[in-house]
Amino acid sequence: MESLFRCPVCGAPLDRGDRAYRCPAGHSYDIAREGYTYLLPPNQKHSAAPGDDRDMAAARRDFLSKRYYDLLLNTLCCQILSLSGESPVIWDVGCGEGFYTSGIFRTLAAAGKSPRMAGTDISKPILRSAAKREKGIAWAVASSFHLPAADSAADILLDCFSPLGAGGIPASAEAGRALPLRGARTGPPLGAEAGPLRPSLSQ
Repeated sequence: MESLFRCPVCGAPLDRGDRAYRCPAGHSYDIAREGYTYLLPPNQKHSAAPGDDRDMAAARRDFLSKRYYDLLLNTLCCQILSLSGESPVIWDVGCGEGFYTSGIFRTLAAAGKSPRMAGTDISKPILRSAAKREKGIAWAVASSFHLPAADSAADILLDCFSPLGAGGIPASAEAGRALPLRGARTGPPLGAEAGPLRPSLSQ
């Protein structure tokens, strides 16, 4: 079955099998037992183990489990629910441990929609945690500066606290490539109830 992902080597569509993603050129990417895959080529890594390490991932998971950010999650769910059609394709770039990604997916499903969602992050330990949250989402270790996505692949793209531009080609430009050709529209700030926390919401 053709997935939301594209091969990070040749850009061809990746079909998902039981144990791996494969492209027509023969490039193959194993699916870990947790349910994520690794789409970060060596030339896109800035260190041996980029992103949050295991301890940082555990600390973030424990913090979010205390529900401090539930108000922000609920606000995002309401906005995306109002913006999405019946079968939206949604990418969460820099998804972290999947707190927002999985919450949005479940909200849309509970509303009777059929979302196709992908979550990507550069950290392998944190993607392992994310993949345990929700099996209905496609998860991949990948760079925000080189999204493994086709042009105009997403109806909605969410970036919640992930850096949007630092060196080289800004990740915001790469995010715009993955949105429909009609152009990206950045959503309004979430409002005073979210305080200084203002994720980027594009459609």
